[in-house]
Amino acid sequence: MRANFAIGMLAVAAALAGCGGSDKAEEEEPMKVEDTAFGPLVGTPKKVQDRTDAAAEQYRDSMNERLEEDEGGTPKKVEPSGD
Repeated sequence: MRANFAIGMLAVAAALAGCGGSDKAEEEEPMKVEDTAFGPLVGTPKKVQDRTDAAAEQYRDSMNERLEEDEGGTPKKVEPSGD
């Protein structure tokens, strides 16, 4: 009987010890992603999208120029207005 009481008290003591509150001042703030090993990868999707868009635009421009030349005209250069 005494062994059961001791085991019960140990279980209660362990449960109460696990319920202790933590101080917010002691917790460290999470690291910035740029400071971790994954920092260089953060901007990679944006860089890839920009390069892909630039390549597609360059390809479109060269195709438009070729089309203009094949039709016998000269490529028209559109200058933006200074409004």
